[in-house]
Amino acid sequence: MEYRGLLALAVMLSFRCHGALSCPVRCTCHFGLRSVEVVCPDAELSRYPSDSLPGNTTSLTIQFTNLSSVSAHELGVTPLLQELHLPGNGLSSLPEDLLTGLHHLHTIDLTGNQLKELPAHVFYHAPLVNLVLKDNLLTSVNSDWLPANSSVTWLNLSGNELRKVPSALLQKLSHLETLHLSQNLLETLPSESFHFLHALERLYLEENKLKTLENETFTHNTNLTHLFLQKNKLQSLPATVFHGLDRLQYLDLSENQLTFLAPDTLGLGISFVDLTLNPWNCDAKIEYLWKRLNKAAVQPEPKCAAPETLKDKVIAALTRKELGLEE
Repeated sequence: MEYRGLLALAVMLSFRCHGALSCPVRCTCHFGLRSVEVVCPDAELSRYPSDSLPGNTTSLTIQFTNLSSVSAHELGVTPLLQELHLPGNGLSSLPEDLLTGLHHLHTIDLTGNQLKELPAHVFYHAPLVNLVLKDNLLTSVNSDWLPANSSVTWLNLSGNELRKVPSALLQKLSHLETLHLSQNLLETLPSESFHFLHALERLYLEENKLKTLENETFTHNTNLTHLFLQKNKLQSLPATVFHGLDRLQYLDLSENQLTFLAPDTLGLGISFVDLTLNPWNCDAKIEYLWKRLNKAAVQPEPKCAAPETLKDKVIAALTRKELGLEE
């Protein structure tokens, strides 16, 4: 066992020997041999329960309460903390030194608070792997939130008010595997947006305001397996935008404004593609998509939106004559 692991075990045993089995009022505690989980879901809780938390707590959840602030000093009473979940509270700001001394913290979840901006270095002081900032009020992202070559593999920034991809921060996340940017206000994706994310496997971009994609948007993301682009305003796609994504298994393009696809846009390697709820114009321009749908089944099946005579007909079931391909 590594030195740090032995030290952690020794500290936990020390806490036990000193009777650290107390539990805060309005909270539930689960004591295991190597872990202590504390959950505080009471809406009447208005301050961080630092004075009564077990010192050997490894997982702490304070959710849907009136908690409006938390400090490094308060978190410091639980130095073995590995997971910190604070969803649905009233946090509007965080101190820069918040995670100081939390050498075991790998997950922090701040979903559903009132965070508008965060100070530089706020996530510097812990070896974070999972960082969740979903459903806050963030309009921008500071590139100095995390150190260079951060260990973060999961970043969730969905449900905020971001108008630009946080490219400067993403450059530091060479280990990132999952990125959530859905439900923001993104209108464009500069070609270099994701170039440093070579380990990226899942990219969530649904429910933004994207109208176009550049040819090289995903060129450097050859490990992508899942790509979510539904509920945007995409009117067309570059023919090679998905080329080179040989591991791509799932692609969602539903609920956009696509009327046709250029030849070879999808290739044949993608296992699942959702193309439904687009205004497909079923004429000769849709020949590539028609052939693609007949070569490899796509479920659910996309339907025509125009012309009126073909409206709501399944594209794959159309005849060459209906598409105007016969002379």
